[in-house]
Amino acid sequence: MEGKLSLKMVQNADITLEDVFVPDFYKLTKAESFEKSTNQILMTSRLGVAWMIAGAATGAYETCLRYCLGRE
Repeated sequence: MEGKLSLKMVQNADITLEDVFVPDFYKLTKAESFEKSTNQILMTSRLGVAWMIAGAATGAYETCLRYCLGRE
């Protein structure tokens, strides 16, 4: 994504389907609500993003500390 400076966990898109037939065999039987499912994905992905940020901050701190303690 051009010009993006942060992590993007979920790609966004506008999809419009008109006059589409899906046979029962291919339907997702447990998919009840697109909005509900999307919210569940966003909630679980936020935890992963938080851990990545914590890891990056810890790495930056440890690198700075090692540099500062090694300086004469």
